[in-house]
Amino acid sequence: MEIKIKNLAKSYKKIKVLDNISLEIHNGVFGLLGENGAGKTTLMEIISTLQPFNHGEVEVAGINLKKNPEEVRKILGYLPQKFDFFPKVTLEEAFDYLCKLKGINDRETRLNEANVRLQEVGLLNERKKYIQELSGGMKQRFGIAQALIGNPKIILIDEPTVGLDPHERISFRNLITRISRDKIILLSTHIVQDIASTCKNLMVLQKGRVNYIGSTINLIDQVRGKVWLYNIMEDEIPQAELFVSLQDKGNSIEIRYIADSPIPGSIETDPTLEDAYIYINRKEISA
Repeated sequence: MEIKIKNLAKSYKKIKVLDNISLEIHNGVFGLLGENGAGKTTLMEIISTLQPFNHGEVEVAGINLKKNPEEVRKILGYLPQKFDFFPKVTLEEAFDYLCKLKGINDRETRLNEANVRLQEVGLLNERKKYIQELSGGMKQRFGIAQALIGNPKIILIDEPTVGLDPHERISFRNLITRISRDKIILLSTHIVQDIASTCKNLMVLQKGRVNYIGSTINLIDQVRGKVWLYNIMEDEIPQAELFVSLQDKGNSIEIRYIADSPIPGSIETDPTLEDAYIYINRKEISA
């Protein structure tokens, strides 16, 4: 099972939103990382057959997306960036309705599907609650449950942890990891930690162009030996190639920065995915 994308391009009028994207995605969680406006949602909507594209080829599980979009939809589950439902229906009623939209006409089959999927995301005991009573994390888990209807082999998840509190965010990441064992999950986000916690491989998009495709480990290795910590007084912030963060230590400020040649007195530290992400996007940051 794989998704193959070759020389994909998408423009709105004369503005290029995606510029010559090529990649292959296999089983597991694949991260799509980029700032808002990078083209992530457009790419997700193209793969989910919701948007046409101008140039290139997209193949999903051996099916040509442009020629057979209906066949692609049969094997896809999708959680869009903005997912909600009618507030005054119960979770159980909402799920039954969504099963009907997915073509499950037999009531007993719909009930069984609801029980299986809601159990899978830890919401079975909440099925009598109204949608308006659910927390943000519960709504996102409901979104995953509806994406799992029919047991699709490919699931697209767009910006799933925006607005969640730290506990809900961790729970959601764990859920994504758990359901990915025999599926392709394409996770789109601008939150670096979501990728670091769930994805072995990723693509970094910047203004519709690919900045990196490969493993998270190899990306982090690009900044190994270049990430430094340096303690200063508040009024002594020095010049550095690329600041990552400043942390108040009480009597001093600890700066974390990326540089080939460190400030004298700096201490080398282990790099993170956030360091690497900032580093490969540095031209845009410094422009």
